[in-house]
Amino acid sequence: MKKIRRYFIRLFLIFLIIIPIASFGHFFFFPQETRSLLIDFSDFQKDGRLYFNDKTPVAKIDSLKRFIKEASFRVSKFWGKKISNPKFIYCDQQTDFKKYSVAPSAPAVTYLKLGSAIVLSSWGLDLDIVAHEISHVEFYQRIGFYKFNYKIPSWFKHGLAMQNDYRNYYSEDTFKVKTSNFKDAPDINNLKTDLQFYTGSVDEVMLNYMAAKYVVKKWYTKEKLNKLIDDLNDGVPFDLAFRIK
Repeated sequence: MKKIRRYFIRLFLIFLIIIPIASFGHFFFFPQETRSLLIDFSDFQKDGRLYFNDKTPVAKIDSLKRFIKEASFRVSKFWGKKISNPKFIYCDQQTDFKKYSVAPSAPAVTYLKLGSAIVLSSWGLDLDIVAHEISHVEFYQRIGFYKFNYKIPSWFKHGLAMQNDYRNYYSEDTFKVKTSNFKDAPDINNLKTDLQFYTGSVDEVMLNYMAAKYVVKKWYTKEKLNKLIDDLNDGVPFDLAFRIK
């Protein structure tokens, strides 16, 4: 009995040492994500799952709440039901956005670790952007952290999220014009990692989004998506589950 007690005391002491070290290491390498994970301990106001600076105009918060509700409905229709419940961190000031976003030049960023948090800038206050980010969370929620981050090609993750993003400049018509009737479209096989996906000019990255959206749209049905998720969760490699020829 004493041996068991000593074992648990040692284990407890080890955790007391490891947890602070691991937390410091995470903050050192991922400061914005760490702040987002610890948003409850910040000076941001909290309204349900929404966090914001107390200087944020009420009208903007009301708009964001409406966008979250409408985007959630859109995503729910696409997936059949919505199972995620992310936190939303709205940064009306650029200084706040730089503190919480790993990509301050983008309108929004989503963290998927120990839950999910969507960080939105002032120019991310948009129904389509909110729907896009919630879509990422929905996919993550169904397959887990490891598969989402290490087993799914970047083009598919972004193409899937784009199915709920109706911004005109990512439309199929725009894509057709910019690629000479799809002849000069980016090859999605070259967009497997985020580094590959985001390499290039702003126009090139936008074309990558269009290409990913186009390929996934041609493939998508609810039945195919559900089967893909089941296969992935059974250990089937993505390429085989997606059946790329």
